[in-house]
Amino acid sequence: MLGKSGVVFYDSRWLDSGGIGRFCKEIMASKVTADTKKIEGSLSQALSVKDLFLSSFITVNGAYFISPGYNAPLFPCSKAIITVHDLMHLYFSEYQSIKNKLYYDIIVKRTVTSAPLVFTVSDFTRQEISRWAKISIDKIIVVPNGVDHKFYHEAVLPIVRDRPYFLYVGNNKSHKNLKRLVSAYASSGLSTEVDLLISCKPTPELSLLIAELDMTERVVFLCGVEESDLPSYYKGAVATVVVSLYEGFCLPILESMAVGTPVITSNVTAMPETAGGAALLVDPYDINSIRDGLVDIWQQKLVRINLVELGLKRAQMFSWERSREIWDDALIPILEK
Repeated sequence: MLGKSGVVFYDSRWLDSGGIGRFCKEIMASKVTADTKKIEGSLSQALSVKDLFLSSFITVNGAYFISPGYNAPLFPCSKAIITVHDLMHLYFSEYQSIKNKLYYDIIVKRTVTSAPLVFTVSDFTRQEISRWAKISIDKIIVVPNGVDHKFYHEAVLPIVRDRPYFLYVGNNKSHKNLKRLVSAYASSGLSTEVDLLISCKPTPELSLLIAELDMTERVVFLCGVEESDLPSYYKGAVATVVVSLYEGFCLPILESMAVGTPVITSNVTAMPETAGGAALLVDPYDINSIRDGLVDIWQQKLVRINLVELGLKRAQMFSWERSREIWDDALIPILEK
């Protein structure tokens, strides 16, 4: 985009990085971003020392650097605008290396302080960023994730299996709380009737736990689900279960709702906000609470019907078209100065 601000660069190196990759791809189609110069390459480059100087060079030479992720220039600058999807590094040891701590507490914090605005994906994370960086909440703009149209397609057919199943969609990182989910499922007594499908690979610790619980035949790891198959897996599930300890947004909640499948999710961080009263909330730290949620969904048909109706309405409130509008409306006044 060329305007009074000069050249604008958009960091498209996030395209292949999971959740942020989807955000990156969808936001690239916005009117503002479509007219920018794209920075291409791999994600490993995006967080390297080389990148710190690249983004600094861009901004020092008068151009804007806009990122759909949290990579920031080495030096403070008012022409770097980044997206902070969560502040998970504050709470979980696996993200608290010395490198990560220095990067967030010095470089990222300095960038969001100097920037004319900061993007994030939920009001929960907006509040967290404001407290953490000690910046005005007014400069933090919420651009929520959207739901792809393929999840609403009436022709979506459920995956056909011999047994019904609960579905988890996500990775196997510790904050996803898979050990408690598996333990809750094992203690529910439902394994004789319904399976638990998990979309990622198991960690060694999780595999050991499943063996100890004698659930090897009932907990099924899909080891990666193709994006095109996701709607069908959601469609066929009794419920989608995402009981993370922390999320900055949690898109699987809305994707499941969009296909008409009820959701069980956590009552902490951004998940109640994303669910908007249309999911069954449980305490992710309490195995009994998760267990009771599974049992309630399986045994109470009226609960499932009610959640499906509420979920469909909730999912329709989120679209990538609307998210791109919010993104553009925030950027245009700044770039035209």
